[in-house]
Amino acid sequence: MEQKTVFSREQLDAYFASYVGMEGGNPAAAVWFCDSTPHPWVESLVAPLVPREHPVSWDDAYRGKHRQSMERWQSHQKIARIMAAARARTFGSSLSECDWKHYFDHYLYAPRGAEFKLSLFPLPAHLIGQTPWSKAFRGQPALVPKQRYLDLCRGGRRFAFIDDIRRRWRPKVVVCLGERHLDDFVHAFSLDDAHTSDYILQPADLAKTLRVLRRDGTTWIVCPALAGASGLTSDVLLEAMGRYLAGWLAPADFPALRAVQTV
Repeated sequence: MEQKTVFSREQLDAYFASYVGMEGGNPAAAVWFCDSTPHPWVESLVAPLVPREHPVSWDDAYRGKHRQSMERWQSHQKIARIMAAARARTFGSSLSECDWKHYFDHYLYAPRGAEFKLSLFPLPAHLIGQTPWSKAFRGQPALVPKQRYLDLCRGGRRFAFIDDIRRRWRPKVVVCLGERHLDDFVHAFSLDDAHTSDYILQPADLAKTLRVLRRDGTTWIVCPALAGASGLTSDVLLEAMGRYLAGWLAPADFPALRAVQTV
């Protein structure tokens, strides 16, 4: 991660005000998932910095390139489980008709699929190995210390870009992953004046509190992260989250299922 070119604050601000650091999918989809940082990291912080004007998607070329590593992408697999459950509830069908593995292998973040994945901050929280942030971005005064980078995203054009694309695409629902990032979700999506309520997700003996915010035709659901002792980690919770999400969705929000493909 050693850098040869020193990037100015202005260069990085312009670069971050784009789809860089977002897993992508279909921004016209009814469902968005918003995490604090991207995973996995597939961008390059090398000169020249060219803002990503269009989101990536998991098309056939992308899947072919990353097929060997995708089996380790647990957070995305959990999102696939949520979406498969949401689809089953929306269509009144059983999960066996499109289980999470099939959804992950063929539909998740597809170019014309049912979801879009974005991140508040463009750089990963955890870099390759155990490299400290200060070492990874040594010589980049706009990124070190890390707080300077976070302030750039919050006060610069990154958060403004996120609010702009939400206004442009108007998703039905945005699932925000990680309640400890609530303040940043509120900031990025301009939710200070949103109508707010809580919902208790309790599929069995586990109860998770979801913060639900509504504004301008979109609903934000701030839920626990997809990892950690207090997160949405069990199959029961993930599928319950999908069924709850289905309350905002219609069959037209999902692409038609195609036959299983052999790769």
